[in-house]
Amino acid sequence: MATTATTADGARKKLLEVKGLRTYFDVEGQTAKAVDGVDFFIHENEVFGLVGESGSGKSVTALSVMRLIPDPPGWIDGGEVLFRGKNLLDLTYDEMRKIRGNDISMIFQEPMTALNPVYSIGFQLTEALQHHQVMSRQDARERAVEMLDLVGIPDASRRLGNYPHEFSGGMRQRAMIAMALSLTPHLLIADEPTTALDVTIQAQILELMLDLRQQTGDSSIMLITHDLAVVAETCERVAVMYGGKIQEVAEVKRLFTNPEHPYTRGLLASLPRPDRVKQKRLQTIPGIVPSILDFPKGCKFWTRCPVKEDVCEQVEPELVKVEEGHWCRCHLVSAAETPPVEAPAGEPEGGTE
Repeated sequence: MATTATTADGARKKLLEVKGLRTYFDVEGQTAKAVDGVDFFIHENEVFGLVGESGSGKSVTALSVMRLIPDPPGWIDGGEVLFRGKNLLDLTYDEMRKIRGNDISMIFQEPMTALNPVYSIGFQLTEALQHHQVMSRQDARERAVEMLDLVGIPDASRRLGNYPHEFSGGMRQRAMIAMALSLTPHLLIADEPTTALDVTIQAQILELMLDLRQQTGDSSIMLITHDLAVVAETCERVAVMYGGKIQEVAEVKRLFTNPEHPYTRGLLASLPRPDRVKQKRLQTIPGIVPSILDFPKGCKFWTRCPVKEDVCEQVEPELVKVEEGHWCRCHLVSAAETPPVEAPAGEPEGGTE
């Protein structure tokens, strides 16, 4: 079993800390604020979940951490991304290349666009291994075969010579997962990692990712998903994102049993509940996520909120501490008795140590 990394005073060490991250895009002469002041942190040896509907800013947040925002039309407008205390936004291109894959890996949402169509699967797997670690071509090939076998690709040795278009969608996803896990990174960012896979393979892949923490002792996972059942089973803390901002964050059990934000309640209410024997129709959140170019003034969720008040339409709420480790961005939620005047950036999203 991996041990929990702590500082000298007993607090858990932070592997990644994001402070005031802002990532914008130029869309037909307008500025789209895809990520607009996001703060969170991830402890060493922690599985951290990030949930929300499509268009909430989850994938852009992950790509910003990796410094993979296409420029143009996008750019990181401000903030800090601290990995083990080092601000990744200050690194040169070559310095960042040494971090990607070796220290931080990402499983992308769409493997067909992430894999290079003109190189074989085997070449793309072994290239990363040889680039970051000192190993022979033969050793890299053996490691590649091992990883493909672990993610459930049959006849892995022969399939190394195949190209991405010769794999099915699910097999491409598994190849991408194998590539991300092959170097046992300290932080694995998994963006909808099991979307194209059947239920049996999903469980196998999730188990593989969790085993990563056992191999290094301090590895963490940032899991981006729509599947709240997966979050409940695998994550320690979870942040709910909407409108480019974190709306609520808490330990998983606390969030599922005592959600404070109306949006979080809507997401949880949309899940099928076996204990509701008379339930004939799932609840839904009315409307859709607003256009990135037309987010409402005030609270980003008020246009779909069933309990909104007049203040919600004009004033954007701050993220306030509800209780220890639980923070929420809503005018209708009462802050703790002694809220901080201004919590340090990155602190509200995960609570205090």
